[in-house]
Amino acid sequence: MLAKLKSFLTYRNLILANLIVLAFKMVYLVFVQKEFGGLEDFTIAKNIVQYHQYSEFIDQGGTAFKLPVYPFCMAIFIWLFGDNALFGLAIFQAILSFSIPVLIYKTLKLFGLKKVGIIGGLLFLLSPAYFLYPGNMEATNIFVPILLLWFYLYFRIWFSLENKTLDFIIFGIVTAFLFLTQVVIVPLSGLMILALLIFKKANFKNFSYLILTIVLLYSPWIIRNYYVFDKFVPSKTPTWQNIYYGFTENGQLMDDLKLISKERDHELYQTRDEKSELIMEDIYKNEVKKVTNFESHYFIKKAMSNFFCLWFVAPKYFDDNSLSVLFGRKMYVVLLNLLTLISFIFIYRKSKIMFWFSVLFFANFSFPYMIGHANNMRFKLDFEWFQLILIAYLLMELYKYYQQKNVPRFRNA
Repeated sequence: MLAKLKSFLTYRNLILANLIVLAFKMVYLVFVQKEFGGLEDFTIAKNIVQYHQYSEFIDQGGTAFKLPVYPFCMAIFIWLFGDNALFGLAIFQAILSFSIPVLIYKTLKLFGLKKVGIIGGLLFLLSPAYFLYPGNMEATNIFVPILLLWFYLYFRIWFSLENKTLDFIIFGIVTAFLFLTQVVIVPLSGLMILALLIFKKANFKNFSYLILTIVLLYSPWIIRNYYVFDKFVPSKTPTWQNIYYGFTENGQLMDDLKLISKERDHELYQTRDEKSELIMEDIYKNEVKKVTNFESHYFIKKAMSNFFCLWFVAPKYFDDNSLSVLFGRKMYVVLLNLLTLISFIFIYRKSKIMFWFSVLFFANFSFPYMIGHANNMRFKLDFEWFQLILIAYLLMELYKYYQQKNVPRFRNA
């Protein structure tokens, strides 16, 4: 039976399953979800179209509250479809999700792990959260495909015996778009890019073209921010806001860390349209100082609480035991995390490099949210797909072990 199942694991069948799931996503978006809402990104996008200004609150001028790729993506759909923009964007995000299993397969194919790639792609298609997420207006919908494309291009360069300058320029373009979509990936990607030079996967000329391309495409954002704020803002403005939110009643799970009341949080939120985001950053910092006196034990305990929520469910879902949350998220995530830990045992035995890369990958995503807050499910979805790859690897290793155990043994006559 397992042999028949393995024969099913072909790229053709992955594409077929991908098309079927895409069709179901379309049906869900058209007939079930129907209504779509947008938050800060959507407000910025509307102002781009209506006022030609990258701003959340027009009276305050420009913003850097959000990185620009997703708001500009939304702006295109507002310009094209008007009142139906969010529905059009949801359909686009569903279509874009088709690329994720394909990129998982193609990236792992570079490592000679075709079957792992197919299983990883199929596990992605079976994920309840990823199935529903195209209907959410969040940057995760474009960040994950861009990140997977980045990994594919990176490892194609890494394994190539003869790299062309054009490959590095294309890789630089994707890198700049990646950095302008989600800042959390910058430390890991920066180290990996540097590794290309250190391990001689790129000569100095091609490496220079790569860096120059990134700088040319990313620097306009920094220059624009300096022009708007008269201050160096390398990515986006919210820093203390995220730290502050981790001490609010809505953003924290542990009662003794809910140091900022809902009333105070609402009061400060209402002032966002009256004061610039840089002034708000100082206000948030002062609020944190007021309730913690910057004593380290508050931040250490909050980091542990945030880590738990990131890897389980956000505080707002913790007491929600509806069937959709209980089975579609809580039990699913627990199973996912358990299988990931088991996969680490096999990976450590097979490849120390892959093991430590996986640890670094998860640490890169976990650490920023341990500092700030973990109140959004999308934080985990930015990297949950990598867990599916590790589980796919585990399943293949277990299959190999099963095969070895069931090889017929013949005695010498």
